[in-house]
Amino acid sequence: MPLVGAGQLAKAVRDKQISPHELVEESLRRIDAANSTLNAVVRMRAEEALAEADSLDESRRTGPLAGLPLLVKDLSDVAGMPTTYGSSPYADAAPATADATAVARLRAAGAIVVGKTNTPAFGWTAFTDNMVFGATRNPWNPQRSPGRSSGGSAAALAAGLAPLATTTDGGGSVRIPASMCGLVGYKPTLGVVGRDTAPPWLTFSTAGATNTNLTDVLLEMSVMAGPTATDINALPPGAVTIQPQKPSRVFAVRTLRSDVDPAIESAFDATLGALENAGLPVERIANPLDPGAPRAWFLIGAAEVAQALASWMDRWDEFERGLARMLYAGTTVSIDDYVAAQRLRYAVAGQLETLLGDDAVLVTPTCNCTSWPAEGPLPTAAGEVTDDPMIPVNTVELNFTGHPGVSVPIGVSPEGVPIGMQIVAPRFGDRYALGLAAMLGDIRPWPEIAPGYEPFGIA
Repeated sequence: MPLVGAGQLAKAVRDKQISPHELVEESLRRIDAANSTLNAVVRMRAEEALAEADSLDESRRTGPLAGLPLLVKDLSDVAGMPTTYGSSPYADAAPATADATAVARLRAAGAIVVGKTNTPAFGWTAFTDNMVFGATRNPWNPQRSPGRSSGGSAAALAAGLAPLATTTDGGGSVRIPASMCGLVGYKPTLGVVGRDTAPPWLTFSTAGATNTNLTDVLLEMSVMAGPTATDINALPPGAVTIQPQKPSRVFAVRTLRSDVDPAIESAFDATLGALENAGLPVERIANPLDPGAPRAWFLIGAAEVAQALASWMDRWDEFERGLARMLYAGTTVSIDDYVAAQRLRYAVAGQLETLLGDDAVLVTPTCNCTSWPAEGPLPTAAGEVTDDPMIPVNTVELNFTGHPGVSVPIGVSPEGVPIGMQIVAPRFGDRYALGLAAMLGDIRPWPEIAPGYEPFGIA
């Protein structure tokens, strides 16, 4: 019986059944075999990783992630590696001098960085393509996108290239690629994972955890969680528990936008039926959130990133077209519009909290469109709506309010791309979203890897 899954493999290292060298060597072999098709991994540290595996000190050999190969999204620093942010002006960036906080915590627990994964420029657009490394392809259908902006990490996990890969989420970048690659993706309540200094999106983005199963998602998050000295929104240790707990009831919304593709709605309805058959109350409701939330999220995000990259303004035209448009739009946001958008966050957060109470959850499709090309563009049509640029995803509201969300797989589209359902819990009530994810994993088991690939493991 092969050893598979991050938790099982780390235990085997601690028990001296396998060595870190074997795991790193296997990850490198898989990346070499699959990456010409997927373009998920854009930079390697093969020799360094093998040497690190051989010299892993005893404390890290007994850690919760002992010896596990780790891929890092190219928005996060790894000491000794450049961080390009998927953008051409940073293509020749100098190597980072220190690890990002989340990376440092994963490495301290025993993980070994083997490479970096692809991301769109500064994580902005909802398909993983950039001018430095090109497009990443979905292992379920290489003509289609794995989503944004953790698409490289999600594609690598869905193809079994490594047992761990970092993901971050500022507008859906954990949940969208999890949905489109058939994975479990968890964006925690804002503040669960402390951040480094002041990020471009001051209060939208957070590290998340993505994997082929909920158990390994929880393992990764248990290592990353905790405050940092520089993050004024960080929560104290233990403020949020991630032990899954069944919610009291489910509120279901068919879409937070103007419409949804029929294949997604069908899979969503079938999943709601399964929950009802399992004895969990489900109430179908209209969208309870202010429809201005997505535009306000855009205004805030555009203004903050434009200010963060102001020193590069004379080179903005070198950035990818979509990112450049967003940056220029950010310069037009007035102080009145920015403050009004910030005030709307309080109202929308209150709408969600009032609905969910202490222990209910809200569910929606993660995406409204079944898929889009690996190189883009994003669709503007879903269901009977044909011209709505905000229509593809239902995710930005949770970054706007700071609520936790989990995407779980619930079906496959006509293009062969997985379909996900987003589970929203009260702030600080992450355990209820995770509890429903666990319940769905039991009543509707899902393939843990894309067709034609093997789960990461050692025979």
